[in-house]
Amino acid sequence: MQIHSAPCRLLARLLIAVLLIQPVAAQQLANRLPDLGDPAQQSLSPAQERRIAEEVMREVRFREPSYLDDPEVEEYLTALGRSLTSSPVVAGQNYQFFVLNDRTINAFAMPGGVIGLHTGLIATAATESELASVMAHEIGHVEQHHMARMLSRQGNTTAMMIGSLLLAILAGRNSPAAAGALLASGQAAAIQSQLSYSRDYEREADRVGLQILDSSGFDPEGMPSFFERMYAQTRGMDNNAPAYLRTHPLTQDRVSDIGSRVHQLRAQPHASSIDFALVRSKVEVLQAGGQIALSRLLPRKVVTAQEQSSRWYGLARAYLAENQLDKAAQALVELRKLKPDTSMLAMLSADIERAHGRFETAARTCREARTLYPMRRSLLYCEAESWLAGGKPEEALKVVDPLLRAPSTDYRLYVLQSKANTALGRTTQAHRALGEVYLLQGDLSSALDQLQIAQRAGGGDYMEQAALDARLREVKKLFEEAMKDR
Repeated sequence: MQIHSAPCRLLARLLIAVLLIQPVAAQQLANRLPDLGDPAQQSLSPAQERRIAEEVMREVRFREPSYLDDPEVEEYLTALGRSLTSSPVVAGQNYQFFVLNDRTINAFAMPGGVIGLHTGLIATAATESELASVMAHEIGHVEQHHMARMLSRQGNTTAMMIGSLLLAILAGRNSPAAAGALLASGQAAAIQSQLSYSRDYEREADRVGLQILDSSGFDPEGMPSFFERMYAQTRGMDNNAPAYLRTHPLTQDRVSDIGSRVHQLRAQPHASSIDFALVRSKVEVLQAGGQIALSRLLPRKVVTAQEQSSRWYGLARAYLAENQLDKAAQALVELRKLKPDTSMLAMLSADIERAHGRFETAARTCREARTLYPMRRSLLYCEAESWLAGGKPEEALKVVDPLLRAPSTDYRLYVLQSKANTALGRTTQAHRALGEVYLLQGDLSSALDQLQIAQRAGGGDYMEQAALDARLREVKKLFEEAMKDR
């Protein structure tokens, strides 16, 4: 098993600046993070965990180069995560899932219900229950507040220390050496020791994760199956073990304990969904590149209809990546013959149409699919982006504007709205939408600038101007409060 390291470069630079170069920046970071109150407290409060989660998600989505900005993949994982967190075992915390484009086999949980997965983990999972088992295990860590408990156990823990640790976890999850380099300070050893969960925490997360899997209808057998395979492949590879095993210690006793617990559950098998098969295939092509993916997929033997669908989908994606559009279209024809029930078929078709320059056809393909899969926002993005690419921004606005009549946390919608209004020469509306994007990024200064530009432009009717003025006052107040806290 070949393991590669890809640290989060921007977060690494930020942490180095904080710890080694700019003492003022260090204080600013401390001011941005939650006030932990009494350092002897036993855990972070829910409000503190939520604020940490918000900061982490902003860093990942807007500043992390390895963040996989693929709405379709994220949509699938969010749906899978929602199935797990709807379990009565879960306390009801708001969970967020994201993917890093990284070949290493890894996943991690952060305070506040933030769970990250590497593409390497998705590609390695043999079944949907295996993937769900890793996610359930990470949810178990969050439900038991393991990270918060590790942080608050340190008597001298400060906001600065917590900020350093969280950034190090994101930046160095693939390599303890990378994390150690980032934590080059007098307290590095103390922080580094917390990057791995204890065996007791791992067993506790296993127990909770298995309960979540069982109550959610997945096969708990996926957990021992996944861990046993990893354990067998990496036995005796202490220095080259997957990152997941370095931060989640795995022993033969623990594997046996998981197997024993699963046996007591007497769980029923769970068939992997078609979306799991296609997402895994998409990730494989993304990681390997078109040419290598073709060399693996063309000779691959398949038996079941799902295996055939996965292979044809992967071939279409690989041909598309190599700009062999006719072959991609033919692979899509073969895939359609199998009639898989998934929105990913329409997305693939639209991507091929866009590659041919047939933007209107792509937009209509996604629009039609939205009637069958109304909850798939990836199809909405697809339609709006296709209209924009085809030079019809007014059609794009018809797609996104109805969803933005009320404030939204969907930055992609605001980006599309801004692009469409820019194309139409509607300066006020374009800058206001861009201001909302910056606001979601946590950049209050840039958000304020954009809203002021929008106000000076003087476009829009009376109602739009009144709404803009009210929003500008809100952001000014947020900006002023943030400046006072610095």
